[in-house]
Amino acid sequence: MKSDLHDIDVIFQHATDRAVCVRADEDGEDQWIPLSLCEVEGNRVRGGVVTLTAPQRILEERGLV
Repeated sequence: MKSDLHDIDVIFQHATDRAVCVRADEDGEDQWIPLSLCEVEGNRVRGGVVTLTAPQRILEERGLV
């Protein structure tokens, strides 16, 4: 079975207990993604680069790929 999960580098903005806010690039729009649909690895510092792992469909819907 093929996984549709993809890792992308994004710019971290903010996180809550239920979601993470990221941007595809510095001038991009904030995109909120529920933590139930993704994983975030890296140093969660505003403006820092983190690795977001999520299904291709979610990444496309949010305009991150």
